Amino acid sequence: MSTGSRFKTLAAVLCLLALVASGCQTANSDSSAAGKQKEQPIQVLTIGTADSGGTMYPVGRAIAQVINENIPQMKINIGASNGSLSNVEGLRGGQIDLGLVSADVAYCAYRGEDEFSGKPMKNLRAIGAVYFSCSNWIVKDSLNAVYVHDLLGKRVAVGPENSTTDLSARIALQVVGINSSNTKLENYGLGSGSKALQEGKLDAVHGMAGVPIRAMQDLARNVPSHLLRYTDEELNEILDDNDQYRKAMIPAGTYAGQKEDVPTFGVKCVLCVNEDMDEELVYTITKILRQSVENLDELHYSMESMKDPDFVSKDLPVPLHPGAERFYNENK
Repeated sequence: MSTGSRFKTLAAVLCLLALVASGCQTANSDSSAAGKQKEQPIQVLTIGTADSGGTMYPVGRAIAQVINENIPQMKINIGASNGSLSNVEGLRGGQIDLGLVSADVAYCAYRGEDEFSGKPMKNLRAIGAVYFSCSNWIVKDSLNAVYVHDLLGKRVAVGPENSTTDLSARIALQVVGINSSNTKLENYGLGSGSKALQEGKLDAVHGMAGVPIRAMQDLARNVPSHLLRYTDEELNEILDDNDQYRKAMIPAGTYAGQKEDVPTFGVKCVLCVNEDMDEELVYTITKILRQSVENLDELHYSMESMKDPDFVSKDLPVPLHPGAERFYNENK
């Protein structure tokens, strides 16, 4: 082979290698771009709930499920807590991004009253109400008690410490003349409290949750038991003293052996965020929740109230977040 032929052959080989290298680089670039597209960062948010024996935890789980299913690249984690007060402080400190908060606690937190005296949370905002909690007192039939005031001197589970259940129980008990100096008030959750009642370690358990409360349903099925009542005067005083409480009714048949309606009081539970949460994000979350009300009701019975738009967006204890407010205004 001549020198010229060798140079031509070498040039052809080098050209071929260059084309192969170029093709590999393009393929790698395309693969890298596709990989980056697939690896878009997932936005992770946490929702604060409460102990698993009540309503807040499964409601928070239902909210997380519909958001995770409908908003790509978002993941909502569920955080168990002691409930409303813990969730307000979690929002304040940035440990959680969304929190379920009872209306009475949200009202006080926003204004710096009661437990939040001197430390108002003016940036607390609402996405909307998600369910309604009722005060439930349950005792064994063997206890000679008809009214809540009959618990004087007994062993009473008022709820996890600093939870909405605990606070509402102590408010109601104060009205009927019961306090920690004349009655043993213990901080049990619904699950552990119901178990302790069955074992004879407690005389009564208080629940503040959407009815029926599962732990109390299980208790009523396993042990002859009944609900306690407030007198009309006691109930009116409780309502008069607390701006966010509303009169409510536990319908007959809610629990095994319950033959009559039981008048009580209740309060909205509100999905709250900080004012500085992105407006478009809150708008999207609000939209998904409104579009998913049938699914939410199937996931947890207490969320049936969300089918009423006025329940969700009106008579709230704190201002609506601008993103939620914009959605409601556009969809009246």
